[in-house]
Amino acid sequence: MQTLIRYAIRGRFVLSVLGIVLLAVAYPASTRLQTDQSVQSLFGKDDPTLRQYQALKTWFGNDEILVLMYRDEALPSDSGMRRSEQLTRQLKSLDGVTAVLSPWVLNGAAEGMGAVALPFGIGETDENPLPRLMRPDDPVGSGLNEIFSGYTHSVDFSHAAVVAMIDQARSAETVDQIRAIAEQWKSEPGVSDVALIGEPVLVDQAFSLVRRDGNRLAITTVVLLSLVVIVSLLDFRLVVLLSLVIGWTVIITKATMYWMGIELSLIASILTAIVTVIAVTAVLHLGVRYHGRRRRGFSREESTRQVMDAMAWPIFWTCATDAAGFAALWFSAIQPVRQFGLMVAMSALAVFVAILLFSPICFLMPELRIARSQFGYHSQLTRTMRRLCFRVASQFVRFRWQTALLTVGVMVGTVIVVIDAETETSFLSNFRDDSAIVIDYGRVEDNLGGAGVWDLVLEVQDPITQQQLANVRKLEQKLLDELGSHGLAKAISLADATEVVGRSAAGKWLPAAMRIEAMRTRLPSFIRALISNPLSDSPGYRKLRIMLRSPEGLPADQKRHLMDRTLEIAKAELQAWESVRAESPPLVTGYYVIMTRLVDQLVSDQWRCFGAAALLIWGLMCCATRSLRQATAALVPNLLPAFLVLSVVSLAGGRINMGAAMIAAVSVGLSIDGSVHLLMVYRKRRQIGRTSDAAAVSAAGNIGAPVLLATIALVAGFSVLSTSEFIPTATFGTLVAWTLVIGTWVNLSILPALVSIGAD
Repeated sequence: MQTLIRYAIRGRFVLSVLGIVLLAVAYPASTRLQTDQSVQSLFGKDDPTLRQYQALKTWFGNDEILVLMYRDEALPSDSGMRRSEQLTRQLKSLDGVTAVLSPWVLNGAAEGMGAVALPFGIGETDENPLPRLMRPDDPVGSGLNEIFSGYTHSVDFSHAAVVAMIDQARSAETVDQIRAIAEQWKSEPGVSDVALIGEPVLVDQAFSLVRRDGNRLAITTVVLLSLVVIVSLLDFRLVVLLSLVIGWTVIITKATMYWMGIELSLIASILTAIVTVIAVTAVLHLGVRYHGRRRRGFSREESTRQVMDAMAWPIFWTCATDAAGFAALWFSAIQPVRQFGLMVAMSALAVFVAILLFSPICFLMPELRIARSQFGYHSQLTRTMRRLCFRVASQFVRFRWQTALLTVGVMVGTVIVVIDAETETSFLSNFRDDSAIVIDYGRVEDNLGGAGVWDLVLEVQDPITQQQLANVRKLEQKLLDELGSHGLAKAISLADATEVVGRSAAGKWLPAAMRIEAMRTRLPSFIRALISNPLSDSPGYRKLRIMLRSPEGLPADQKRHLMDRTLEIAKAELQAWESVRAESPPLVTGYYVIMTRLVDQLVSDQWRCFGAAALLIWGLMCCATRSLRQATAALVPNLLPAFLVLSVVSLAGGRINMGAAMIAAVSVGLSIDGSVHLLMVYRKRRQIGRTSDAAAVSAAGNIGAPVLLATIALVAGFSVLSTSEFIPTATFGTLVAWTLVIGTWVNLSILPALVSIGAD
């Protein structure tokens, strides 16, 4: 390594030019890296939950659903129907909208199916002022009202909604257009309480907030770290170095991801912040030690060479352990988590390369006069921090066995608490209560019923018979009777639609197949979403969909019970049906289902990834320290921060959401940096003959200043995320901040105590 450092210093101009050339080549590719904003991007391609969801899209259309609801007290009148028509036509005219359903559309269907044609145009004049959909004495209108109340209008006709099916390929731009229409609709006379909900709105809002938070975090951390460097060391060269390392690493990493054909996902926006965490400690360690040598009278070149000789291996092993910690995320079953782990692992190694490329040229730049004149100030600051770290480490080393026993006890207790923690499965709960999207969902759930949409898919014989439809209606009723008290609010299927056709004068004589076609002529998009075309792989069969509704914010256990029990009831009922194939059982799927299972998968994955991270980092620490005892002593306390913060969340009544579920897997990588530097210094102190106690205390004091400075800036930066509207981001930022605080404390107190046990 010393030979490499000497060549790097001699060829600093060549290396810096090489780094800039690589940056110029990579930058265009980094800007072309795309972000996949679909829910499907959150799962691996072979995930069974995703495959069922994709099968649903294949059978019933690849459209996504938006609901634009508004309050209109005059809905059961001509003026209310005209407003419904106006909004319906406005949404239907958008290129990305494939179909719409509204009170006006349903009223037209009721008029078409309910009218009785008489010879020579003779008929009674309809003098009823109510639209046919709202007439209790109209068999077809009341039937459609019974089906769609809670979807396109409220039971008391005070609220109306337009349900828009949008092309998934054009989801983002169509959501923006519909959102603009919703804003305009708020000023429409007679209209109030406008609300826009749906899966695309939730996902679009989440991605927008995460992107904004990621950019804000990147800017805040870089600015704060620059201020820390300037205030503590008064060296603008370190600010330049930090900016070069972070910028070069992020651009090279994104370009590499683009060349590998990997798209970014929801969690990838925090890449810059994670790179900052990795880079800042390295740069501050270099800066503090460089100024220490300058105070002793060494020249810039001598100081640079000595610092890089001393710090090259610690920084390399720090980057390697960070890479190993994040690479362990590859063991997750969730595709974006795996890609995120790969991306950060590459960036951790790129940080080391960037330091080799740019450190020599930056440190050998001319120093500003103010920096040379303030060496006394620097000395006082670092001396104060060193004394504090000496005192803390001395006390813990003195009571090393008590510290070890207490650490193990706390670890066991926190693990037990985290295992029993409850998970947050509602995607809506990822937003703050006062956010616009939560307010909109609240309005819809208060007036239309549950906003959580999911599906029960059955396979039926083709052609469909009246008996099959009767069986389906019986199944729906059984689901509502048993699960209505558990949150199931509504069930709609093709059987309900054909029953309405049977209420008309002509429709009651029609067989099931003709009833379906009669309804298809009136509501084609609705029927297409309820029954598939004949199956190519199973001739003579079709898929039939029962659309289910339940509140979005149900507790996790209640959601799981609802889904599991729905599937159990369906399987039991299907056993009594004729021509049911055993190889095609019913399935429960839909957006509501996959988001529930996503968080469950994240939480279960965290243990596997956490174990892999611990094992990989322990192996690297064994290589770095050449000591099983030291590697184990370094790893044990670094497992503590994650369990401690998660247990506090659980004990405080919080639930483990997507942000919290990521902490366990990445926390070891976040807190291990200080351990690597401490053990490297400890080994050098032991090699010159110091006792284990003295070496451990001296090492803690030696690394204290840069570690404390970095922690202060990073905690302030990540704390900015605590104000995010997207709660997983706020949770992640808050828990990362606490993990950094606890990790720093652990490395300056518990680790010296554990390292000193049994060393002499």
